[in-house]
Amino acid sequence: MENARIKLMFCAAVFCTVPAWCGIPGGVIPSSSRLARPVHDLRAVRKGDKVTLSWSQPQGAQPAGRPWGVMKVCRSIVPTPPDSSILMNPITSCAQPVGEVRPRAAAAKTAGKSNGKIRLQFIDTLSEEAEGTSQFAVYSIEAQDDRGRSAGFSNPAAVSLAPMAPAEGLHLQLDVRGVYLIWTQNTENQTPSLEFDYRIYRREKDSPTRVAVSYLRAVIHQRGENRWTAVDRDIEWEKSYSYWVVPVTRVYSESHQLLAEVEGDDSQPVEVVAHDVFPPAPPEGLLAVPSEIPNDKFVDLIWAPNSEKDVAGYNVYRREQAGQEADPKNGKPERINSAPITMLSFHDTGVSAGRKYFYSVSAVDLRGNESAKSQETAEVKP
Repeated sequence: MENARIKLMFCAAVFCTVPAWCGIPGGVIPSSSRLARPVHDLRAVRKGDKVTLSWSQPQGAQPAGRPWGVMKVCRSIVPTPPDSSILMNPITSCAQPVGEVRPRAAAAKTAGKSNGKIRLQFIDTLSEEAEGTSQFAVYSIEAQDDRGRSAGFSNPAAVSLAPMAPAEGLHLQLDVRGVYLIWTQNTENQTPSLEFDYRIYRREKDSPTRVAVSYLRAVIHQRGENRWTAVDRDIEWEKSYSYWVVPVTRVYSESHQLLAEVEGDDSQPVEVVAHDVFPPAPPEGLLAVPSEIPNDKFVDLIWAPNSEKDVAGYNVYRREQAGQEADPKNGKPERINSAPITMLSFHDTGVSAGRKYFYSVSAVDLRGNESAKSQETAEVKP
């Protein structure tokens, strides 16, 4: 009897090493759970000849204790615009395999995770034959298990294969109003359904942030034949900037409904140091009024303000007619203020009775650039 009980305990210990045989959950894995799950959030973005595909790795795609399967990247070319049935109905076959992606292990680094999901990515490089046509490329992902069995296709994601018009010969000019960008477009548009446009980007030197100066109509840019220009008025003097231009192609239907918008490759950047060497405009509206009080003569000057926002002050110049025979246009004007005047008036007490004076005013900006002198007043005799 004792020997029989020992034999029974030995058999139980052997067979219970397999959990399913002992009624423990998680033992044998059903064959259906080994299949990967379809991708449902595929996205496609084109820039130039590169199409970046991204999607979330389906949860449960890794069978316990089994190796990973692959995710096959598929591409098909369809007419413009893609029929709604193509984008709404699931794809049933892989028209053209363009690559494979191995899913990541659950214990992989979290750098590729978003909202707790592992993000996968694939970049497809378009051929010269495909790029520049009026068609669309439709992508899908076929998830497979380690035995090559398909779990189905993802949602389709389409990008336009419309041509681009690269910005060529980009250069710039700096003046008091800002930075002017100039480039040419050598690609002719012979298709009414296409529209070529551009976006302008700016980066401040030593700044990692990419600041969009122009997105659609943020900065006005216009075309004259094949020459485009844009101006950035929102600059700070004495800072260094880098600019580049990105071509944009928009695809429209016959009813002018926007179907797609794609970006081309960035142009070569151009750099500028916004060094302010530009003087302000001369002041206008100068008036000189001679006055006197007992035992004291003086001249009051007033003028209109300059519109430039960086004007720091004004200088007042005076020249004197030395004698009756002297030409009033002769003689060098002398500055009579010791420092730039922040007011729009000046009280000149250094005058003498019976002498003729001629006044002019200049504007000075924050960097010491001085304007030309204003129009000189008529002769003033205190």
